[in-house]
Amino acid sequence: MIGWIKKYWIEILVFAGIFAILMIDLNPNFTFMDKAADSLGYTYSARFLYPSYHTSAPLFLLLGHVFLMIPVATEAWRFGLISVLSTMGACVFLYLVIKQLTAKRILAIFGVLIYGLSALVISQSIVIETYALVCFLAIGAYYFAINKKWKLMAIMLGLGLAVHLLSFIVAFIMFLFFKEFRKNWKAVVIMCAFLLFYLYIPITNRPPYMWLPNSAEKNSIVSFISDTASVITMLIGTISVWDLPKRIFDTIGIVGLSIGVLTVIPLFYYLRENKKKLVYLALFWLAVAPIVLFISELDMNTFDYTMVALPFLTIMICLGMNIIIDKGWGKKLIYACMAVVIGLGIYNCYYFNIGTTLDPHLGATQYYQELSTVPDYSIVMPNGGWYWEAIFLYNRENNKHLIPVCEDILPSVTYQKELESEGIKLTPNTDPNLSIESNEMAKSIIALNDNVWTTVYTDPQTFSVNVVEANHDTSLIPALNMALIQQNDTHPTWKFIPENTFAILSTADFVTKWSYVIMSKYNLRLFLVIFAVIYALMVFIPKMWRKKDAVKTTGDVVSAKPKDVSPKT
Repeated sequence: MIGWIKKYWIEILVFAGIFAILMIDLNPNFTFMDKAADSLGYTYSARFLYPSYHTSAPLFLLLGHVFLMIPVATEAWRFGLISVLSTMGACVFLYLVIKQLTAKRILAIFGVLIYGLSALVISQSIVIETYALVCFLAIGAYYFAINKKWKLMAIMLGLGLAVHLLSFIVAFIMFLFFKEFRKNWKAVVIMCAFLLFYLYIPITNRPPYMWLPNSAEKNSIVSFISDTASVITMLIGTISVWDLPKRIFDTIGIVGLSIGVLTVIPLFYYLRENKKKLVYLALFWLAVAPIVLFISELDMNTFDYTMVALPFLTIMICLGMNIIIDKGWGKKLIYACMAVVIGLGIYNCYYFNIGTTLDPHLGATQYYQELSTVPDYSIVMPNGGWYWEAIFLYNRENNKHLIPVCEDILPSVTYQKELESEGIKLTPNTDPNLSIESNEMAKSIIALNDNVWTTVYTDPQTFSVNVVEANHDTSLIPALNMALIQQNDTHPTWKFIPENTFAILSTADFVTKWSYVIMSKYNLRLFLVIFAVIYALMVFIPKMWRKKDAVKTTGDVVSAKPKDVSPKT
């Protein structure tokens, strides 16, 4: 044992340091920072076994149910512990993969430092979120893939599919690029079997309904499929071309800062060395696909999708560094990169320390506690969809009967009928395709009903609010800063200036700067379709015709040749 410690003392120190940072920064109680707006909803769903959101993350909720039983600290701390342990597990697999591919211990340690001290990784590993667990399962699947352990790979991929739909990208790429896995039908069946976890949704879907409609009115499985499809089609590829330049710059900032800036040098060497075969490498697509997905998303708040690319980018960086070392001048560069990564890691530890540096007042916890001032059977309609989930948890934990209203889903006709069945008066939506209508319907609820409560921001950058009685004052519902571009003669301004990357990663400026969305007919999806049509007409179809003609001509030539009757040698 002592000999093992002496041999691996550097690894022990690195892993212990990363674990210490994550435990220091782990949310001590509920917070809305670091994209943890989901935390209260996840906690309610995990503790009392309800569906959560459209896809529900069933395995994550079941794990959360177990971790919430730990008899220490707060519920938020216990649930967030899943993210901490997941990142530590990802670091272990990352170490093993890099050491196997490079045969250099120093590069394996370097890779763990890049990933474990990354701003993006830390920001998502200290809160109640699914992405740290998704990364752990993804890099675990890749480790088993390169070792040809197909059934273990299938288990990791299946577990990922049961946690988050983002894992479908990882599973699809690995299914496509690993031929032996594709041919191993038992492994494929094992992977697909984990989709049975989604039976969690119809099994647990019962009143009160937080996200899915009443199962008596609409089958919950059908609802799950249709809602998921509508969310995907609404988000992917619909970013306005006016916003696209800024999104690209923001993405470069998020990814560049997260991998340690200087590491772009070995990354460049890897890409250059493999430029002729990149499109045939699973590693390349596992790194690129989540980043491209985020660039094409309508919602800027899906920046955390890029986290799934980080373990694979880290492997590419270490492989590039291996190339540089083999050229004989990599030692100085690797030490310089390590210094930058460690320096950023120390700052990240300071910046993302929830409850101290970041969100010192724990705005989500304060809001949850303020619900105690609201009388029973009141209508509570917060400004912001992430606040309404707390009401379900509050009702269940305190045996109260507050009536939650989510402004974000007011355009849903099904949801309007649910509210009307509870005696809430509102002006129905005239056009369900216009999400801006939710603003006017929210005002109508305040105007037409007594005993309506809402929220007023006290510190938008930490999502801190006060819970106040509306008293028919519709001005408490702020005008949506949403540009709904529908006319051909509307010319919005191109956006080029990126945001502060740390403000993005902490979601500190989400309320103040991302509350607008340009829903334009001139979106990325439109231009991709146009490009695909032009490519088909000018390149693909002519190429196919040329190939067909060539086959026909070759056939004629071959048929004219005499049969070869020479003896075999």
